[in-house]
Amino acid sequence: MFSQFFILNNKGETIIFKDYRFDISKDSTDIFFKHVQSMKSEITPAFNIDGINYLFIKKREMYFVFTTRLLVSPSLGFELLNRASKIIQDYTASLTEEAIRLNFILIYELLDELMDYGVPQSTGTETLKAFVFTPPKQVKSKQIESDSIIDNFLKATNKISVPPKQGVKPIHSGSRSSCIGSGGLSSSSTATTTTTTVSKVVTNIVDSISGAASNLHNPTNGDADGDNEIYIDLCERLTVLYSSNGTILRNEITGKIQMKSYLRGNPALSLGLSPEFTFKTIANREESNENENNNSGGGGGGGINNLSPPSSNTTSFIVDDCSFHECAGSGFQQNNVINFKPPQGDFTLLKYRISNNNYTPFLVKTNLESTVRNRFDLVVTIRSNFSNKVVPNFIFVSIPVPKSTKSLTHSLDYGSQNQKVEYKQSTQAGNLVFWSIKKLRGGMETILRIQIHVDGATSSIPNSSNQNQPQIDIGSTLRKEIGPIGLEFSIPQFSCSTLQIKFLKMLGSNISPIRWIRYITDSKSFVSRINN
Repeated sequence: MFSQFFILNNKGETIIFKDYRFDISKDSTDIFFKHVQSMKSEITPAFNIDGINYLFIKKREMYFVFTTRLLVSPSLGFELLNRASKIIQDYTASLTEEAIRLNFILIYELLDELMDYGVPQSTGTETLKAFVFTPPKQVKSKQIESDSIIDNFLKATNKISVPPKQGVKPIHSGSRSSCIGSGGLSSSSTATTTTTTVSKVVTNIVDSISGAASNLHNPTNGDADGDNEIYIDLCERLTVLYSSNGTILRNEITGKIQMKSYLRGNPALSLGLSPEFTFKTIANREESNENENNNSGGGGGGGINNLSPPSSNTTSFIVDDCSFHECAGSGFQQNNVINFKPPQGDFTLLKYRISNNNYTPFLVKTNLESTVRNRFDLVVTIRSNFSNKVVPNFIFVSIPVPKSTKSLTHSLDYGSQNQKVEYKQSTQAGNLVFWSIKKLRGGMETILRIQIHVDGATSSIPNSSNQNQPQIDIGSTLRKEIGPIGLEFSIPQFSCSTLQIKFLKMLGSNISPIRWIRYITDSKSFVSRINN
């Protein structure tokens, strides 16, 4: 199926190269990088050169590439590349060039188990733990630079302070309770560090899992270094569209619950979400349709079929779509409870979408006038619509202006020391005004006033050649080149939908795992039109 797998950095240097079928020359890395550099922004994630198909993804300034001579489904290739990168991140703690080079022996062992003669066979982190015995080498915390939500958890949180190394570590770091230790198989005091027969390997794996489970229910036998923990991110992204008169045309939330588990023994967990939310799953939707057709309410059954809307005296929030990780196959139980058995490493437990959201964290108002010839006056007002205890990490505002702009002046009405306005000409998106707001607490308002001097009249000009012809409305054309305004922001410890994690506990045990929970709201597309 796939002939080669290799990883290149942004300079074209080969970090990892694995040849599965030996039917393609090894200079494919140079051919691939030269093609990517020559195409630049026009490059596609799948292309063919001299009968060889190249499929790649780019993560952390590195290229993960498959090559094949066969006709393979691109979606299969991209999914396998994403899983390979996830497995490498789980085992090395961070998806960086330094971590990959430091653990190249471990990664080649993973690639041997990942595919056999180019055919995928084991793509799960939990499955590979039984066959991979090379211990990981951790990169020092100060060298790790990661842009993922989980890896940057401890840098952005405002409520909890813990050492950064706790949030970035491999799924097995050589502790007594891990299934894989520094010298091979561990967790059992009677298990030997080296085995010579397959039967001993299998026996030690079973003993390791049993020992990890017993340590989980008996904390005194476990480690005191706090490695029995789980990280949870409730991340939401907003898509908002304001009309020119300030009304909201579109307001949508796409969210997910991202987890990174280091729990010993992979215990079954129970996660409770806000009960006032109604999640529309497939079974739930079919049941509600049947109830409508039969003019009857309620229904029995178990699992997600037991979902019922909140009572009339509570506020109901409708979640249009949701999907679960395979570890939570039964979906929702009663009162929005999810029972699942988390795999070790990084995974997404739940994805959801809310299309009828009626709240936005920022209120945007614009006013565009032309009182002087060859000049537009634009006023942009941004007001934060949340508690004053919440402070966004950043706010970036981009404002397109006409291509014929000769000069531009601006003034700020509030907090100019924490704000910066910059005008950039001839960018790929045209002439843009960038407005950076470092700090804007909840309930505060800031105003930007811009005077745009253009090379042309901002009002209608009569047609002197023919009086019967309509006026040439140059000003209207220039007005259309101003806007729309785009916002980019990130708000920590904030949930736009008000969805909250109520509890997280182990099933069949009164012991609660060490858990770190964070909320974050980002902008996906936040656009406000201007009255042209």
